[in-house]
Amino acid sequence: MLKLNLYDVQESDIAYTISKFPDGQQSIEISIGRLIDDTNLAIEIVSPMQSFKDVELIILANQAIREAKSNCKVELYVPYFLGARSDRKFLPGTSNYLKTVICPIINSQKFDKVKVLDPHSDVLEACLDNFVKTSNGRFIASVFEAEYEDDNVILVSPDAGALKKVFKIQKEYGVQHLIIGHKNRDPFTGEITHTSISGSTGDESKPQTHIIFDDICDGGRTFIELAKVLRRNTAHHDRIVLAVTHGLFTKGVDVVLEHVDAIYTTNSCQESINKIESENWSRINIIDVL
Repeated sequence: MLKLNLYDVQESDIAYTISKFPDGQQSIEISIGRLIDDTNLAIEIVSPMQSFKDVELIILANQAIREAKSNCKVELYVPYFLGARSDRKFLPGTSNYLKTVICPIINSQKFDKVKVLDPHSDVLEACLDNFVKTSNGRFIASVFEAEYEDDNVILVSPDAGALKKVFKIQKEYGVQHLIIGHKNRDPFTGEITHTSISGSTGDESKPQTHIIFDDICDGGRTFIELAKVLRRNTAHHDRIVLAVTHGLFTKGVDVVLEHVDAIYTTNSCQESINKIESENWSRINIIDVL
């Protein structure tokens, strides 16, 4: 299978160029030589999906491939799916973003498979045609390889929504201790008003590493407030680590690194990673999933 890599043209099996018209419309031109020569061709479009400009390029690339080779099998791999957390209608007068906006657009492209890395919600699976859930097992293994030593790990679920995934990690790696975060939000502003924890803290006489696992970090407020509570309830020599599959870091990473010792994430949101400006790069670990 050939890859058309919209993250990086240098890593693409199929050459392409992207241009933009004065009104903002994008255009993509692909090299069709390999498409014409291969009679049993399958192509995987690998794309970031952090904005509608990315969605536009996905559609343009798919249509360019199909117009060059109408019988071509085309799959889509979007590690991070735009609007992943907007899996319901939050307020009257708004829309269900996944169900009624973004998934119908992707479905209209008739991809043979749409692969998503560690999706946030089961709603995506229900709304997306030919959905394939891609495991973040390699990412999790990388975190444990770096942080696990002599049964020193305590898993931390930031909230009830992440608990199912964290339970799975606990079972797979045989981690004995688990802490669960609980947060209250202001129903009108969405601001976190209170954070607490419950669960097993392990042997406090030896250094412990608390690993907070979740799928997405946006601005990081949930993890900052959780880390504050963990600091107050753990020994001074304990380590706190944040491991998130998709790192948007819309408020930057330093606001999070003030409260955690290290961050692990993937390059699924490469555009966000490229924008990071920090003097603490040695504490940021990025795992390749592309």
